[in-house]
Amino acid sequence: MSTKDVYEELAEMEDREDVVGMPKTPEFLKLLRLQFTPREARLAVQIGLTGGTLDELSEKTGMDKVKLKKMLHKMADKGTMWIDPGKEDPTYRVVGMGGGGLTETGLWGNIRFPYSVELGKALHQVMYDWTKDRLCPLGFPFAPVWGGTAALPDDALPSENLAEVIKEDGHWSVSTCPCRLSHWLVDPGNHCEHMLETCLHMGDVSRWAVDHGMAREITYDEAVELLRKCNEDGLVSTLYIHGCVCNCCRDCCVLFIALHKLGKQVLLPSPFMAQIGEETCNACKTCAERCPVGAIEVDQFADVDQDLCIGCGACVPTCKTESVKLVRRPGAVQAQAPAPA
Repeated sequence: MSTKDVYEELAEMEDREDVVGMPKTPEFLKLLRLQFTPREARLAVQIGLTGGTLDELSEKTGMDKVKLKKMLHKMADKGTMWIDPGKEDPTYRVVGMGGGGLTETGLWGNIRFPYSVELGKALHQVMYDWTKDRLCPLGFPFAPVWGGTAALPDDALPSENLAEVIKEDGHWSVSTCPCRLSHWLVDPGNHCEHMLETCLHMGDVSRWAVDHGMAREITYDEAVELLRKCNEDGLVSTLYIHGCVCNCCRDCCVLFIALHKLGKQVLLPSPFMAQIGEETCNACKTCAERCPVGAIEVDQFADVDQDLCIGCGACVPTCKTESVKLVRRPGAVQAQAPAPA
């Protein structure tokens, strides 16, 4: 079997077995060639996204268990192989595309391998293609926005406070944002200036990422402080899926690429919205400049378009006159945190 054939088979397997999938584009094939050796690609095609135990995979592939285990752990260090953390007889499976997938894991640990820079450049286009061909066609907002933890109103429920939602997960870590780093690598000097280490992981995904050098373990208090800093930096906390929370900027994140470049709203607004105190607003325009969706216009005072506002609270922490606050959105259904998968 040729090298080209096995990477095409791997791309087709990812598209077929993953819930969202990924089109077999030239850049995706390039990413796979960078992240998998030919031998690893062949093994990945055999294992698939369902995987199995070491005994099961040894029988399926015909490989010696000692050699197979060593190879699987090497792949896990590269972010391509999931291994159940802390289990004597773990399940091994190839990493899929989304929610802690190949669109992220290759850069979670920043620049770690000789191919990391080229991987990051390829990933930038892969993320755009994935957004255009797989995320946007879903046809509905699917990525929940969380109100900034420091900006939440007093009536916010624990299930609407991301800091409370992640408290019981038991393990926390942080990684480099792959969206931001890939943009920086492909277009130096024309990228955002937001924080880079902002991908927050919890539970087993956090343990797996730390075990294999993709993340830095932090305490719960440090995780809460990270959320506060992200809000202050103007980032938007989104999702809570497969043990991952994204802190997105409007320039680099796939969710905002969908909105600003492809005209599709994939963000599900929080139960809150920004409200301006007209009496104290000094029309400085800081809130409008920070709004990631262009929901604020300023004349004699700032005015919020409630239909556009996603309730992220990015406008709140830097208002010097404290004229901006989050309030409950009229008719909003109180949010319930999804159970970690």
